[in-house]
Amino acid sequence: MPAKIGCHVRFFFPKYVIFPLFFMKIFVADADIPSASRLERPLTMAGFDCEKFASQKVFSDFLLHHPGSKGVLITGAGISDEVRPVWIGQLYEFAGPLPVLVAADAEKRDAIASSRRIGMQDYICLPIRPRELVTRVSLLVRQAYPDDYDASVLVNGPYVFSRFPNRALFAGKEIVLTVKEFNLARLFFEHIGQPLSRLTIRETIWSSSENESGRTVDTHVSRVRNKLGLTEGNGYVLQQVYGYGYCLVQG
Repeated sequence: MPAKIGCHVRFFFPKYVIFPLFFMKIFVADADIPSASRLERPLTMAGFDCEKFASQKVFSDFLLHHPGSKGVLITGAGISDEVRPVWIGQLYEFAGPLPVLVAADAEKRDAIASSRRIGMQDYICLPIRPRELVTRVSLLVRQAYPDDYDASVLVNGPYVFSRFPNRALFAGKEIVLTVKEFNLARLFFEHIGQPLSRLTIRETIWSSSENESGRTVDTHVSRVRNKLGLTEGNGYVLQQVYGYGYCLVQG
């Protein structure tokens, strides 16, 4: 039976509270749209927050209006060897020495060596292999931002959630979750014992342009509950709060 909730809970947990999930960007610099998509897609599926740039001007404007940005710059096949140093220079000028990963043909040894001299930390050979790309970016994040990476690991009993890339474990066994399922699960585990309204969940997990319904929220909650086994036997129960939303409690 859904747990009933009094109106006083609405006062303590207003439906407009938004809990931030991302604090790091993967900057994908590539003037070739298909090439940029091949870089962005596996990283997005792994939970990274990607921003694509085809223009140096747009990239520099973004960095100028987002001082102190953290992340990794990836230059793709659509960025020529001659132009690549300009992109890296803009990154260093506006954001500081952030990690740089260059996607290039293996035979272009001179271009790779040149990129390393101006700040490249790593390179990946074309064509892109999605799993290798995710691994390379993850290693750069861990090396450049060890404190942020350590802070991204959330442990509650047998459940472990880590970012960069997204990974969920139960009793040491990996549980396959989509990006939204992972973010939803982590949202609940970051707010154990706190009822979260459907509106709060929807505004936190889905972008404003997606306009997801309450039924979509319920469907994703059900999937998270089933995949993670959020029942009394595992120590955590994901309860429905009547007329309000959901609450993860320790069983």
